[in-house]
Amino acid sequence: MKLSLYMDDRETEKIFSYLRWIFLVVGVLVFYYPPLADRLDFMEESFPYLLTIGFIYMAVTQIALIKMSPGNEYFNLLTKAGIVFDYVALMWLLVLTHGVMSPLFPIAFLLVMHSTIYWRTKGAILSSASLTAGYSIIYLAQGDFTFYSSFVFILNLFFIWIVGVFGSLIVIRERKHFKQKEIFHELMFTDYLTGLYNHRHFQEQLRLLTIERQSFLLVMGDIDHFKQINDQFGHLAGDEILRKIGAAFQELADDFDAQAFRYGGEEFAFLLPPIDETAQIVFFADLYTRLATVTFSEDCTSVTMSFGIASSKGEALPDKLLGYTDQLLYKAKAAGKNQAKFDTGYTYHYSAANKEIAAARQ
Repeated sequence: MKLSLYMDDRETEKIFSYLRWIFLVVGVLVFYYPPLADRLDFMEESFPYLLTIGFIYMAVTQIALIKMSPGNEYFNLLTKAGIVFDYVALMWLLVLTHGVMSPLFPIAFLLVMHSTIYWRTKGAILSSASLTAGYSIIYLAQGDFTFYSSFVFILNLFFIWIVGVFGSLIVIRERKHFKQKEIFHELMFTDYLTGLYNHRHFQEQLRLLTIERQSFLLVMGDIDHFKQINDQFGHLAGDEILRKIGAAFQELADDFDAQAFRYGGEEFAFLLPPIDETAQIVFFADLYTRLATVTFSEDCTSVTMSFGIASSKGEALPDKLLGYTDQLLYKAKAAGKNQAKFDTGYTYHYSAANKEIAAARQ
């Protein structure tokens, strides 16, 4: 579990799921552990039903959180169901544990915080109002209108609204800081035009991989005749080409468990896991096929690129590996462009047959 002041909704929901298990254990102790149960004298007639329902719901939710992938469309439904369950369970517990005077009432503050995290001000108001209504019904049904009981009732409601109002203010500020952190991270490590990682992040990743002596493949490439493209079609067309190549390379990187970077200008780079030459050929076949199927602009319908690829083998220094891969790239350009030079001596050419396959896919 990630412990941070800046947790996303998924991590926050995990914490609340763990808290439910803690409260379930506490509930079992206060109802069934003799030294506590005998002194507290709670009504335990319907508690087994609440315990059973709670255990089933919490087990299902815990499994769903573990298996659910980030960004799953059902996550919001899961969080809403969790807040509703918490509300029903709390009201049930209050009825069983001396109503207005229940020592478990502070759980209500967590419920307000939970709903405020996901729905901000709306969640704070809705949860505070719901708790006020439910707690008031318990107060009226209990029929204990003594000064002490009424004072506790009013004081608890007062704090519920205080927590709701200040909680929403804190959450709004925290989410604003989290958003600013994300924007700062994006500006630091992402190229604004292509959406790929930038040169700074490339150097950092390359340094970390070599320090850890991990084996990987470095791919360097650039767009053939890019200066002529800018001169003929204008820099706006050039920017559009870079954007579309960035989108294609990001998808390619995701498919091959790689990282894609805009190295600078019309130059790009990939960091690939160690794969054999056959898999490297598949990588470039996919890369060139994607380039061939992209329509870059009305004027410039296609571009070609040249690449060099070399293996670190867990030994090469960053500068040495970068220089060697760059040499392979320039060999590819000198040999006629639109090809990839491997450090094994193999040269990948995008053949006419590949072009026909790409055209058939459009």
